[in-house]
Amino acid sequence: MKIKGVLKRVKKLDPLLKNFLKRNWSKYLLGILALIAVDSLQLVPPRLLGILVDKIKGLSINLNGIIVYLVGILLVAGGMFLCRFFWRYLIRGTAIRFAHHTRMELFKKLLELSQSFFDFTPSGDLMARFTNDVRALQMMTSSAVVMLTDALFLSIVTFTAMGYLVNWRLTLIACIPFPLLALVSLTFGKLIHERFMQVQERFSDLTRIAEETVSGIRVVKSCAIEDTMFGRFSNIAKANIRSNMNLVKIWGLLYPLFELIGGSGVVIALIIGGKMVIFGTITLGEFVTFNVYLGMLIWPMIAMGWVLNVIQRGRASLKRIRKILDEKSLVAEPESPKKVQIHGNIDIHNLTFAYPGNERIVLKNINMKIRKGWFVGITGKTGSGKSTLIKLLLKMYPAPNGTIFLEGVDINDIPEEHLRDFVSYVPQEPFLFSTTIKENILFSVEESFGEQVEEYAKLAQVHEDITGFPDGYDTVVGERGITLSGGQKQRVTLARGLIKPAPVVILDDCLSAVDVDTEQRIIDELKKMLGERTLIVITHRLKVLAKADIIYVFDDGKIVESGSHDQLVSKDGLYRRMYELQLKEEQVLEKSGD
Repeated sequence: MKIKGVLKRVKKLDPLLKNFLKRNWSKYLLGILALIAVDSLQLVPPRLLGILVDKIKGLSINLNGIIVYLVGILLVAGGMFLCRFFWRYLIRGTAIRFAHHTRMELFKKLLELSQSFFDFTPSGDLMARFTNDVRALQMMTSSAVVMLTDALFLSIVTFTAMGYLVNWRLTLIACIPFPLLALVSLTFGKLIHERFMQVQERFSDLTRIAEETVSGIRVVKSCAIEDTMFGRFSNIAKANIRSNMNLVKIWGLLYPLFELIGGSGVVIALIIGGKMVIFGTITLGEFVTFNVYLGMLIWPMIAMGWVLNVIQRGRASLKRIRKILDEKSLVAEPESPKKVQIHGNIDIHNLTFAYPGNERIVLKNINMKIRKGWFVGITGKTGSGKSTLIKLLLKMYPAPNGTIFLEGVDINDIPEEHLRDFVSYVPQEPFLFSTTIKENILFSVEESFGEQVEEYAKLAQVHEDITGFPDGYDTVVGERGITLSGGQKQRVTLARGLIKPAPVVILDDCLSAVDVDTEQRIIDELKKMLGERTLIVITHRLKVLAKADIIYVFDDGKIVESGSHDQLVSKDGLYRRMYELQLKEEQVLEKSGD
């Protein structure tokens, strides 16, 4: 029955842990055997010491004999040294590999999840799982394994040695308080688990606010809200302290209880054992041996409290990590994928869309036709659904079946990764990695494109800015490109998007931080250079779209107008009103400049 129970527990193990143990069980086994060897050798010195005490007391040993015993103790210590090295290398080394494996699985999962997951999950919370939670798992698979093996093996062997080598009656009486430890462990285990879950949640909150503040430090300083942010951080930090103190109260009570129970055994041993020495039932050497063994037995009992705490922390962290690993991407991969060669022919039929979990319709009955080599403009009021359409074209969100077709194939039948190989997307908000400008531009292509970096930087109208820096293209831009201006970040991001040799190029209002003339110059040069590549430009600056093959005008999630620039200006519609308003704004600026 016991074996069946163990097998059931193994089957219930989290797949992450179970699969790792299947591949690394031999390392754990060898490490545990080395640990058991250490524990076994630990039993030898007390016995040798007890015999030596009796021999010295009986004057039945000379100096050479004492040296022999001392050398024996030193040899045992040497054996313990070697075995300790091996168990630490095997068990703790394997736990480090498990932590690495867990982080890799987490990171891989994050790359697979759809955009909607990140819309509602703070990056600080994810970072807490990569750090604090993985660290708790590493402790559970290293220190907890060591302490549990120590506790179980030492308890059994030491208890046997106390009874066999000294006196069974004294052993049983001295160990009467120890069963109470099991009761204490069961009572406190659930409390530790629940409170550590709260600790991890508060730590996630703390990481989130710190990450947000550092990332948005320019906004914080420009708005002079340092005191406000400090207050927010202070409140979350206090909540973190309270949750940790609630755990410390339980943890702090657990150890004294274990020590109290273990100490009561020592008191019993001194009273009963002392009488037995006086009446000659056991020798003084045996009494010394018994007390050393009892001290060795108390330690594993106390260690069980620590093991319990570490295991409960690990279980809580494993639940939090499992929650991420079990997340399902909203954009499902096709069962029968079609890897179609995409040239830029896109058809959209009666597309209506609302974001998952939100009832508001963002796109309403959208119909569009885009052909290879076209320059397509998309414009309209803020919040009219333009960027949402692009997200659907990139499969960041699931599009309804039968609404979006690329080369005549439903977008839902095209694998996500395959689709994005044929599309170069420059987002509304530029994001640069904390590396050099050159490496940022080459981020999505191979190093062989390195010779073209300057060419595309010139196309993005950022080459002169870059060469003005002391380190030129080797300038490190800092986290999120913080050392560059908004316009420079946008143009470096544009160069990164353009260097990718994709047949479809999408610019999602990515030049809002540059002046209208620069944007128009970039678009004009870009269209010449792209040749037969399809260019889709989302912008509010209508002069930029003057040479577009077709322009779609969005309003409240619908396409209210479509046609060329001249056709739309000739109509009395939204596009004409927007265009005339922009012309007036330019005239006002020119007059103010004069």
